[in-house]
Amino acid sequence: MKIIKGKTYLKEYKKKIKNKHLNKEIERILNIEELILDSQNFKELLLNPLSIVYGIRQKKENLKEIYTANINEKIRLYIKPIGEYPYNVVEINELEFLKIDNKHYGDG
Repeated sequence: MKIIKGKTYLKEYKKKIKNKHLNKEIERILNIEELILDSQNFKELLLNPLSIVYGIRQKKENLKEIYTANINEKIRLYIKPIGEYPYNVVEINELEFLKIDNKHYGDG
């Protein structure tokens, strides 16, 4: 699979993770990236047991097109599959990292 890193994600990664020297969180993001890159398609990613470990799951209601992954107990990574919703998880082989969210949960 491929990962596209959006401008908002890159800005927030630098501001919220890298500049604060959150080494565990940096390592966790790299592990999530590796899991995604090692998967053949989105279905394989979602069925992988490590997806449960990293908390990769679909948002609900008005954000149902978005998936999140846990960076730590307070910081979430927003991921969007490239394609039309409803997704055909077998055909998806590109994901976009949208943003890093810590507003709802406070600082990590």
